Amino acid sequence: MRQPARLGQVPIQERGGIRSQLDSHRSPQVARTGGETTMRLLDSHVHLDRMAGEDILRMAWGGVEAAVVPTPHLMSGVFYPKTLLELWEKTLDYIVKYAASMGIDVYVGLAVPFYGITAEGYDECLNKLPEYLKEPRVVCIGEIGLDTGNAHEEYLLRAQLAIAKAHNLPIIVHSPTPREPQTPEVTTRIIDVLKEEDYPLEKAVLDHSGKNTIPARLKSGCVTGLSICYDKLTAEEASEIVRGYPEYRDKIIIGSELGYGGAGHLSVVKAAWAMKMDGMPVEEIERVTWVNPRRLFGLPVA
Repeated sequence: MRQPARLGQVPIQERGGIRSQLDSHRSPQVARTGGETTMRLLDSHVHLDRMAGEDILRMAWGGVEAAVVPTPHLMSGVFYPKTLLELWEKTLDYIVKYAASMGIDVYVGLAVPFYGITAEGYDECLNKLPEYLKEPRVVCIGEIGLDTGNAHEEYLLRAQLAIAKAHNLPIIVHSPTPREPQTPEVTTRIIDVLKEEDYPLEKAVLDHSGKNTIPARLKSGCVTGLSICYDKLTAEEASEIVRGYPEYRDKIIIGSELGYGGAGHLSVVKAAWAMKMDGMPVEEIERVTWVNPRRLFGLPVA
């Protein structure tokens, strides 16, 4: 049996050393008054495995210190379980080390995607998942959730909620993009399933939020994930949401989500800039770009 990749080369106790490596590359547009310190940025959902190395470096130059890299909700093609296990191992080993070489401290979310595994392979992957959750860099289960809301997706969601509860882990929840017609109904169904499975709502990130479902997400008791990418939210829309709901600001986090190319690698930087230009104090911006995701995922970053 293949053993999960080990992470001895990236010790947990060294995680706090990333910040000093970035001091000379901080994005000037997000500096505090006087320039003595700069805004702290954590990308709470980014697929670094699908990004070019130069884009990861630009993230670091923009001030992103840490990131959470979840398993994508689908794989391009149909594969045997071994391929998913190799993706988990690549993320835990190569992606963690490669990002660290550019100054970004990476943590990982693991999950069995909705699509891309042979029909008989899903249960095998579910059975393997708990073994990989022992890795010290794993901080959540995700992406899990619903897209069309069919029975297959709901089976995987419920199965992985049970695993998350058993391991006391937060979850990153995928939902359809805002423009898809089923999004409001599926978002409601996700919240209902979380409640039916008695999963702690405060540990669930409802990601891929659009303006059309923001009120329902914020009022659900879950954490609302603002995904800054072309088919979800702009940086300016994210700023509008964060400023418009101050009473929920402790339960909002921001991620770039996509990582497939273009300028998405700077999404968190742009959102922080937009909030600053809209007059938000640095301390309030950092609640959604640093404090909240760090607390939710229990990240040991300084």
